[in-house]
Amino acid sequence: MIMGTRQQHERTRRLLQRLVDDQGWAGTPVMIIGILFLLLIGFQATLWLNGKNVAEAATQSGYTVARAYESNDDAGVAAAQQLLDELRGSLRDAKITITRTADTVTVTVTGRVATVMPGVELPPVTSTLTGPVERWVPAQ
Repeated sequence: MIMGTRQQHERTRRLLQRLVDDQGWAGTPVMIIGILFLLLIGFQATLWLNGKNVAEAATQSGYTVARAYESNDDAGVAAAQQLLDELRGSLRDAKITITRTADTVTVTVTGRVATVMPGVELPPVTSTLTGPVERWVPAQ
């Protein structure tokens, strides 16, 4: 037992001596991993912001068509879906909801963005726009 303890002590002493004498090389792998992690976070943030912009553009497109005089919900959904199809890959599982009443139109686009880092699930991107419906008012 005493011999095993001495050998273990000697191994520990040699390891500590190597770490002390490494002249900065031990920090290099940590720095490389840290930089790669920061790059992945940057790419992920870029993808999320791009997905947010695409959702807002699709919401605006659907609203513009759905609010038009004598238009309907389906036309707004088609316009928003067409924009999402043109920008495919920006939003996954996109859901477009349009509610049109006599006075207002509400358009909501929700979807998920692609993830760069495995195991990371980001919150869904949502954009909602509410505004008036165009209508013909006779001159008085």
